[in-house]
Amino acid sequence: MAVVVEHAETKERYILLGTGFGAYKATRPSLFFGNLLPSEETGQTTMVAVCNRQGQIGWVHSSELTVAEIDGKVPTELL
Repeated sequence: MAVVVEHAETKERYILLGTGFGAYKATRPSLFFGNLLPSEETGQTTMVAVCNRQGQIGWVHSSELTVAEIDGKVPTELL
């Protein structure tokens, strides 16, 4: 089953390969207390693995994509 997605900004189309979830935590020494009271930053991001016409694989934020086709049909035809 081929799922084709479209990038919202560039209108380029890609084949959806899979999804991923990323979480991160970064710690750095604070300006005044150094390692005793470090500055921490955490976050989460949802990513999608896609490939272009040349077969090159890349990761794109899921919020930047919409589903264009599933097996040659637009999503409204399937619901």
